[in-house]
Amino acid sequence: MVKRTFTTRTPDKPGAFMRACKVIMEQGGNITRVSYKRGGLNLFIEVQATKAQLNAIEKGLSEISYIDYQPRVPIVLVMEVKISDTPGSLYPVLKIIDKYDVNISYLNSRAENREYQYFKIGMEVSNPTVSKKILDEVSEIYLLNVVQYNGNYDELDYTVEYIRLANTIQKLFSLEDSKIMEFMAECRNASALLKERGQDPTVIFDKILQLADFIAYHRDLNFKPRITTHQLTGETTLTVIEPPCGSNTYVLRNDDSLLFIDSGMGIFSDEMITELREMFPAFFSMEKTMLTTHADADHSGLLSVIDGACIKVSRRTADRLADMARPITDTDAYNYCYARLSRIITDFVAPDAKNIKVIGGDVPEDHDDFILLDKIKFGDIELEVYEGPGVRSKGETVVLSRNPKLLFTGDLYSNVKDVTPERAEFNQIAPFIPMDSEVDLKRLTDARSKLGAIMDSIGRDGMIVCGGQGNIKRL
Repeated sequence: MVKRTFTTRTPDKPGAFMRACKVIMEQGGNITRVSYKRGGLNLFIEVQATKAQLNAIEKGLSEISYIDYQPRVPIVLVMEVKISDTPGSLYPVLKIIDKYDVNISYLNSRAENREYQYFKIGMEVSNPTVSKKILDEVSEIYLLNVVQYNGNYDELDYTVEYIRLANTIQKLFSLEDSKIMEFMAECRNASALLKERGQDPTVIFDKILQLADFIAYHRDLNFKPRITTHQLTGETTLTVIEPPCGSNTYVLRNDDSLLFIDSGMGIFSDEMITELREMFPAFFSMEKTMLTTHADADHSGLLSVIDGACIKVSRRTADRLADMARPITDTDAYNYCYARLSRIITDFVAPDAKNIKVIGGDVPEDHDDFILLDKIKFGDIELEVYEGPGVRSKGETVVLSRNPKLLFTGDLYSNVKDVTPERAEFNQIAPFIPMDSEVDLKRLTDARSKLGAIMDSIGRDGMIVCGGQGNIKRL
């Protein structure tokens, strides 16, 4: 969503403003500011909407003769740059501006403390591509924000939007400057990739902001997961932790040993450790093993947090944990960019390589089956770990127990009909970007069919299915 100010000429008679409002309303625009003076170009209306809606509104206003010409209004951009309070620190910024032969129309500074200053630098935008390059290059060396911009250029709008998004994210989570600059770099890369593929970067930026707002609200005292415990055998229990967002965390307990399957988002690590200590008073001294169905940030958050745990994953999952730059699929740029940005939002940190044990032998690079990687003995239960076709993520696995009948599916299945109110809200306001490739959807259907065949081979009756989210489902 962007804003545009329409400078209009309205007739001096009753209902004139109403006609303008009707045009805006019919196209789905939201009026955010109005200024009116009698005579001449007398009605100034600021509207928030999509670019397509704004263009339709402009056309509608021109059709009723409210816009018959547009006086030239200078497009001004003012950036605020956080610069260390040391001699010569401003020079690299001025050098970038000078390289593009741009005049500075406004300059102001204030000392925040002895460590840094904020410089406001204003420029008139005559070439939006040049202004974009200035913002991109300055953001590579310093943290900055765009405090004023009244333009309407796609190329520049995307850059202004991600810079403002990054500053909002920093305020929500009190992130260090280096982390926000990393976020901006990811946004630059996402914008370039999506525009190259003819896709709209604002789709991802909007989703990331929704994700950030939701997570920020549900931290600390508002972190209220649904927790249930189920007796599986005489020796082993299963505890299900359903957070407001992120994957379920499943914890098997046998005596003084714990086995985790998936572990949610890293940003909730303090809240999760508090819950785990209440459930298992001897938590820190217990033996811990961790499995993760796939290397998405919302399934792997505690891998780097729980000390002393042995992490068992497939080879491709281990590779992705160390390098989240690998795309989720080769075809879905939206999912790739969303994953890269949410990695920072959810505070994902790759686990120490020395704690990772790769399971399974040689597995074909591309396959369409569920291949057995390993059998893991946990107390009186034996777990079989299968690598699937990699529809959602290369190296994704499912975990199966034949006695008792248990299946942990990761994101291949979620019980969306039985989720907590918080999770239901999250699924509505910030869903993950769906795959829209017919090939991917076919592969997902085929994978679920083959997983169903494995379930049939041991009998579905009495099986407990543990999905990526939602309550367990007893068949």
